[in-house]
Amino acid sequence: MPFAQALWESLARDSRLVLPVLVLWLAGTLMLWPFDSWLLKRLSKERWAFLSIAVLLLSGWFVLHTPTAIGFSEMFRIDGVTKGFQILCIIAGILTIALGKQQLSALKEHTVEYYSLILFSISGMLILVGATDLVSIYFALELMALCIYILVAYLRTQERGIEAGVKYFLLGAFSSGILLFGISLLFAATGGTTTNLERLGQAIALAPGNHELLVFSGVLMVLVGFAFKVAAVPFHMWSPDAYEGAPTPITAFMSMAPKAAALAAFVRIFGTGFSGVTENWIAPLSFIAAASMILGNVAALRQKSLKRMLAYSSIGHVGYMLLGILSTDSQAGAKAIWLYMAVYLVMQTGAFAVLIYKQGITEGERIDDLRGMGKQHPLLAFTMMVFMLSLAGIPPLLGFFSKFYLFRLAIIQGHVALTVIALLTSAVAAYYYLNVIAQMYFKDPADSNAEPVGISTTVLVTACTAVLLVGTAFSPWLMEWVEMIGWG
Repeated sequence: MPFAQALWESLARDSRLVLPVLVLWLAGTLMLWPFDSWLLKRLSKERWAFLSIAVLLLSGWFVLHTPTAIGFSEMFRIDGVTKGFQILCIIAGILTIALGKQQLSALKEHTVEYYSLILFSISGMLILVGATDLVSIYFALELMALCIYILVAYLRTQERGIEAGVKYFLLGAFSSGILLFGISLLFAATGGTTTNLERLGQAIALAPGNHELLVFSGVLMVLVGFAFKVAAVPFHMWSPDAYEGAPTPITAFMSMAPKAAALAAFVRIFGTGFSGVTENWIAPLSFIAAASMILGNVAALRQKSLKRMLAYSSIGHVGYMLLGILSTDSQAGAKAIWLYMAVYLVMQTGAFAVLIYKQGITEGERIDDLRGMGKQHPLLAFTMMVFMLSLAGIPPLLGFFSKFYLFRLAIIQGHVALTVIALLTSAVAAYYYLNVIAQMYFKDPADSNAEPVGISTTVLVTACTAVLLVGTAFSPWLMEWVEMIGWG
């Protein structure tokens, strides 16, 4: 009885820290059972999108009003880093639902399960970014990933979608096993005393000499597990096929929300838990960052599919963001990654909105399908040009300033060689981004008939463009604001 009473008191005291997660769990469960049958008779399938967005907005409101605290036996922390990345994940979910509504209706694939899985996946992300224990990190990671495995194979009638889902699931299970084995080695290195990141960092830093191999192996396995989750080279092999086979809105979702959550956990683990053994992971992580920047951008040069090009380019962008993980100042690294991810989220959403529009018209996703868009749809072409230039980091657009902030931090931390690689690969990336613009403005359209652009697409791309342009105008103040944020 004393144990049960203590457990109940702990849950009652700490549940306020996970109210945003509880809202998503409740809504996701009610969508599936037992109220889905009679609710579906009263709500059109399209209205589930608006309901899901409302649930995410409510969850975001709770995130903003959750107090800074540590709970659940120090397994979960609410601080500036947690709130910042939770908001990014929620915004990514809202944008994903907005992207998918029209396409799912056209494909006649609108189901309640689609929205429920997105909500459950985001709930895992909200836990992951605040988890301060290797056990809670692992379970949050799996909750996030299991839902995405299903969403990748959501279009059951398309063979490439099923194949992509199975590949992603098998490789994901393999990487999860490596991560879990790494956690068990680190637990053993501490003498079986703790998996809490702060205490773990102190314990492995003071581990006896005969445990050096145990610590090194555990740290390396955790690094491999997280490198897979963010699709960093050489653990990126699942990414192009999964991105191409998944429904396009889910491809956009995978390139934004899971990466933001995993990178936040990356910062917390390596900045807190492994800060005392940097010699074990600095060199491997530097190699992974450099390889991701090089291979991601070089491979994107050869892609004819816009979807695959954006998939490979996202690998390059992950390489840039890993520079923030390498920072010895974990808070500065978290701020740099957060700013980069926030800008990247807007750019990716706009680019995928244009791609989804073209898929609805031509049923294709090749870069050639954008030919002549500058003549047929001047507004759409202009917004796509802004997204491509910003992704390339062309000044004075906001994408340039987010890169500048990250690269400056890397130079301050002494990673000059990696920063030079980042600059050179950014120049390579400019080629394939500018090729998209060339197709729109310097090629004749394949079809003289211009299909109308839907209201939802127009609103979405216009809003994303406005955010980028307004952010560009205020970018110096934005960078100062990020510097002043208290993330303790």
